[in-house]
Amino acid sequence: MNGETNEPFVNANMIELKETGWMSNRGRQNVASYFAKELQLDWRIGASYFESMLIDYDVHSNYGNWKYVSGVGNDPRDRKFNIQLQADRYDKNGNYQRTWLQTTLF
Repeated sequence: MNGETNEPFVNANMIELKETGWMSNRGRQNVASYFAKELQLDWRIGASYFESMLIDYDVHSNYGNWKYVSGVGNDPRDRKFNIQLQADRYDKNGNYQRTWLQTTLF
């Protein structure tokens, strides 16, 4: 919840959520994948936390994303995101991560 994982991209997303109540859809999918696949925690806990934090919360989007990434529901394929590849692709220069990981911002 506080952005204290081994993945800076996940941490940046979690800090943004904590401080603003918002996270991009790409961030939501990466965090959900990390939570369910790397940490092997129950996806419903993560979905519930997002429900309590997101200012643009939508039950269908939230639970749909979490179920999709966790491999439950109508499409049970393994959806493990490569977090480093995602960070390289969507935060090529690291600007997003630097913004949210700097301690002096808050």
